[in-house]
Amino acid sequence: MDQPQRRRGSAARTVVVAASIGTFVESYDLALYGYLAVILAGQFFPAGDPDAALLATFAVFALGFAVRPLGGILFGHVGDRLGRRPAIAASVLLASAATASIALLPTYQRAGLVAPVLLLICRLLQGFSAGGVIAGANIFVLEHAEDGRAGRSVSANIAASSLGFGAAAAIGWLMTVAVDADQLASWGWRLPFAVAAPFGVIGLYLRWRVAESPAFRPAARPRFPLGQMMRTAWRGVLIFVGFFAMVLVGSNLLVGFLPSYLARTAGLSAAEVSVANIVAAVALGAGAVLGGYLVDRVPLRVVAVACAAGLIVTAVPGLLVIRQGTLGAAVAGETLWAVVIGVGTVIGATLAVRLFAPSVRYTAAAFAINVTSVVFAGTAPYVSAWLVGRTGNVNAPALYLTLLAVGGLAMALFVLPRRAGERPRPASAALGHVAAAGTGRPRA
Repeated sequence: MDQPQRRRGSAARTVVVAASIGTFVESYDLALYGYLAVILAGQFFPAGDPDAALLATFAVFALGFAVRPLGGILFGHVGDRLGRRPAIAASVLLASAATASIALLPTYQRAGLVAPVLLLICRLLQGFSAGGVIAGANIFVLEHAEDGRAGRSVSANIAASSLGFGAAAAIGWLMTVAVDADQLASWGWRLPFAVAAPFGVIGLYLRWRVAESPAFRPAARPRFPLGQMMRTAWRGVLIFVGFFAMVLVGSNLLVGFLPSYLARTAGLSAAEVSVANIVAAVALGAGAVLGGYLVDRVPLRVVAVACAAGLIVTAVPGLLVIRQGTLGAAVAGETLWAVVIGVGTVIGATLAVRLFAPSVRYTAAAFAINVTSVVFAGTAPYVSAWLVGRTGNVNAPALYLTLLAVGGLAMALFVLPRRAGERPRPASAALGHVAAAGTGRPRA
């Protein structure tokens, strides 16, 4: 290997490390609220009706999803106009500041209705920043990646996200066993949020030190990236949403619906649910690592077909295993889902680079991911609970996931490009003869 190749390889690895640490921090910030929702309900809402307080806490959580597309549009505009690095740095800073601010908020007992309003503002800022974080970090890593190592590079960043979720679950559980109930209610719940401040500074420092993406061309930047995306890349957005819906719904069911399902339907204790959550996060990361190796060695379309088929095969059996009511069964069932979904996250990240031209890539990827998140992922826990209540079939969430996976399989078979640089194939009637997404030949 010559000197320029070694320098490029070293630079690419530095980007992966910086992005992965930052992504770990951001995922910790975003997940912590959900894992401490029960505790937050007692701090920021009236204590007379615990169920209503918890529902209000989850409503605030859900509103964070609603603003993600706005964050994606803003940070996508910055990423395509000014560069990937400033967009990612700004989103990191905003996410950590919003999370750390929760540690300083007054409770309902001290401030009344002001307390939940301030909590809502912090949650909205978290969701807004997440709109640019998820797409931006993956694109940044992929555009820096060495030839033949794109999948493995981005899988490290995605695995870091899963580990961030696991860390949030672990710290949430640790706080419940390290201090008594009175200490947890008075000051203990604030500590996990306060940790976001130094974590955020570290993530910001590491990401700001790396070079700008080689795919960003100031001379070719569009005046209004969103408008150009609507004209040239809307077909690619439809392709992305069609495949990635199953991945985001699966992951949100895993972290948003199954914890309550394990407690209420499977009968697990709170400690057992926490352990299952942590194992599921690790399995998601392992699936991402596996997906990275597969994407680098096997045509993307083949991996996508296998992923969709794998989710079809494992969705219902995984839930049936979980319903056995033991910790081992819960871990086994969630792992079945998590590994396949982890592979799918790498496919989605790679698709964002292959479907969208560099000039609108950040905007298009952020828009596609956040639309999928709001329409499918954000509603997945609610739709699943509604289906169970409406049909009386406790397997309804898995059947819903299976249906989306069938759509993803059709997309993988008939539309996705086989290799880097290849245009997407014309879609079936559902997409009306989809042609190439974006302009130019995207770099893989």
